[in-house]
Amino acid sequence: MDTDRRALGEYSLAIFRILVGWIFLWPFFDKLIGLGFQTPGPDGMVDGGSPSSFVTYVADGYFADFYISVGGNLFVDVLMMVALIGIGVTLTLGFASKISTISAMAFLVVMYTLHVPPADNPLIDYHIILCAGLLAAYLLGGFERLSVYDKWRKLWIVERFPILE
Repeated sequence: MDTDRRALGEYSLAIFRILVGWIFLWPFFDKLIGLGFQTPGPDGMVDGGSPSSFVTYVADGYFADFYISVGGNLFVDVLMMVALIGIGVTLTLGFASKISTISAMAFLVVMYTLHVPPADNPLIDYHIILCAGLLAAYLLGGFERLSVYDKWRKLWIVERFPILE
């Protein structure tokens, strides 16, 4: 019974990991080609739009001035797009668990700070909840199910550099 429950928990965390991966992948494609959701059709990066320009109208709170000053910067645009695709692919496929978990949590904390303090709660919003869930997925086997994790960790470079695991 305990092994069934543990396996069910690992599968649940794997599904959570995949869903969070999609949370990163979707905005990458939307910001790249302007799918018409958060990024209007003609404003995708391929059309000359800036993926990070949204911060100029969503940032508020303690760090708003900083985010408004960096929004629309080409370096920030490229860094954001690389982060979105990298985190999205690694979480969805379930490899590079350490780096993807740390990167995703850092990205989510940055997104959290766009609105500090949050409008509907003095401390917590969904970015923090996602961080807690990703940490649980990393620590409790969420990368070992529904993933390429086993094949990935057997690669010579991953064996040589365990941070890549």
